[in-house]
Amino acid sequence: MHIDTNRWYKILVPVDLDEGAIEGFFGELEVVLEERPDEVLIDCSHLDHATSGHINLLWEAQTKCDGAGAAMRLVSVRYGLERVLRVLDLYDLFTIGYDRVEVGTQPRQGSTESGISLELEFKASMAGINDALSRFHDFLVRLGVPGTTAFDLEIVFYEVATNIRRHSGLSETDLIAFTATPENDKISLRFADSGEPFDPTSASIDFDPRKAIRSKQTNGIGLTMIQRLVDGIRYRRVGERLNVVTLTKCVR
Repeated sequence: MHIDTNRWYKILVPVDLDEGAIEGFFGELEVVLEERPDEVLIDCSHLDHATSGHINLLWEAQTKCDGAGAAMRLVSVRYGLERVLRVLDLYDLFTIGYDRVEVGTQPRQGSTESGISLELEFKASMAGINDALSRFHDFLVRLGVPGTTAFDLEIVFYEVATNIRRHSGLSETDLIAFTATPENDKISLRFADSGEPFDPTSASIDFDPRKAIRSKQTNGIGLTMIQRLVDGIRYRRVGERLNVVTLTKCVR
């Protein structure tokens, strides 16, 4: 926590939103707000890829700051967080600092190759997810997927993988299988896990993230984000032990 004599405080947003990290963040925010600061800066510099959980955390922080009469500003906002906020139509609900980190990734040139697939198995832990995400990123670079499309695919990967980790009942040593397959003008992402059954296609297409976040409704934001970033979602339960989610996105 950084404290300035002009009565502003800076708090870092954690990447891994486990229970301890969330409690630590809001514990620090509570201490800060007891000092009645003029402004609280929320440091987002570690959020290369943001999830719906991060959006819920930021809005709860905004609500607490409003209640304490303190202004809140997001600083060091990376493209991943900015993209998610814009996709969910929530960007204008926050004050964004002047020191944003890179506005966006540069589009890659060239056409997407077909016939090359990426197959991974990774542990349902943050270390496993981050390593798999890095390998997926390298795969998209080799394919020549345009920058914005590639980043959208990485956001979807991160959201789906972290949702499986947090909500499926898997342990951190259990494995998630992932396949990315380009074909013509599309890329399909296939996730398979042995956790609790959950159908992501059940989310309502009429879900309004702005209304939901203002009413502190956390469920549905992540699924809506995924729906808006891809062109198709399929789910099937194979036998009694396997969830299979397949997402497709047109390469533009």
